[in-house]
Amino acid sequence: MNYSHLGRTGLKVGRIALGTMNFGELTDEAASLRIMDTALDAGINLFDTADVYGGPQSPDMAKGYGTSEEIVGRWLAQDQSRRDKIVLATKVYQPMGTGPNDKYLSAYRIRRACEASLKRLRTDHIDLYQMHHIDRATPWEEIWQAMEQLIREGKITYVGSSNFAGWDIALAQCTAASRNLLGLASEQSLYNLTARTVEQLLENLKALELKLPDETLAKLDEIWPGPGGEAPQAYAW
Repeated sequence: MNYSHLGRTGLKVGRIALGTMNFGELTDEAASLRIMDTALDAGINLFDTADVYGGPQSPDMAKGYGTSEEIVGRWLAQDQSRRDKIVLATKVYQPMGTGPNDKYLSAYRIRRACEASLKRLRTDHIDLYQMHHIDRATPWEEIWQAMEQLIREGKITYVGSSNFAGWDIALAQCTAASRNLLGLASEQSLYNLTARTVEQLLENLKALELKLPDETLAKLDEIWPGPGGEAPQAYAW
């Protein structure tokens, strides 16, 4: 496994992360546990989940599931030594209930979402707490105040972003710097694998060995230019 720094932090993680979005819906618990065992044995140390993972991910979803976090939590509970061998990442933003404050990034939501994730993951801290999407309705000062409080309480170590455009990250970095925070630990430089089976995980581990020539990459961009519209908003829910 090749390791590199996560964003601008001193934390080292494998260039391949284990994504767990399929755990609970497409991959049952027994297979999920085997996948995590295999990933750890292969040197993968970044395990990435989200509060919303574990059920169908659709634009019209009314609430999330929490199943993926629960499966990861039960895997960690099987062997307490595993917790210190991985960098545990999860996310907040998507709806986890049908109430008006059961989604997005208000301080009210962040506090309750973090506490709920900690319970499902059966741990006392989250190593990387990521904003799943950008929330344009909540001021950055409010978001950072909530994150700072969680850091002071030892419940999270790093704050990260997922599905942010470059200009969104820059804006967040500016407000973070004004509050003397380290800023965002973005996962965009990593390969995040949403493996459904152990065999698929082992096959996907070869991704780091693949080097496509520039002309091939250019042709791929020509064949599939993307969905149109601003990224990542065009991909977001």
